[in-house]
Amino acid sequence: MASGFTTRRVVAALLLLPMLALADEGGAILNVSVEGLSDDSPKVYLSVYDNDDDWLGERTVLTAVIDPAAGQRHFELRLPPGSYAFSAYLDVNGNGELDSNFIGIPKEPVALSNNARPRFGPPKFKDARFELGEAGVSQQIQLTDI
Repeated sequence: MASGFTTRRVVAALLLLPMLALADEGGAILNVSVEGLSDDSPKVYLSVYDNDDDWLGERTVLTAVIDPAAGQRHFELRLPPGSYAFSAYLDVNGNGELDSNFIGIPKEPVALSNNARPRFGPPKFKDARFELGEAGVSQQIQLTDI
């Protein structure tokens, strides 16, 4: 019985090692301020991407949520330096998903890094891409209807 407990502790420690290594590595800070939120605003979801192939898809580098009702108005994310782009949306109906119409146009307010705007279709990764250096990056976004 004691050996099972010890095995569980070892497995738990091994599972935590990657997270601890990432925390020790540090990384650069991406600070995203969301304009126009009030205390009664719904949650804001943000997804970070690092390449054109995954852009606006299911595969993300990192996802995060802020809750304006809890006083949150910005994201502070730690990532390795590199090229990234992010998308964000205001979850108006609280279902945890970005709702869109039958042709894929978002029905909830959205924003992209660099405040990139779509032109004749979905926005391009290259328009939203930014470099995250050791010193970090700050961006301000405004969630808007498309």
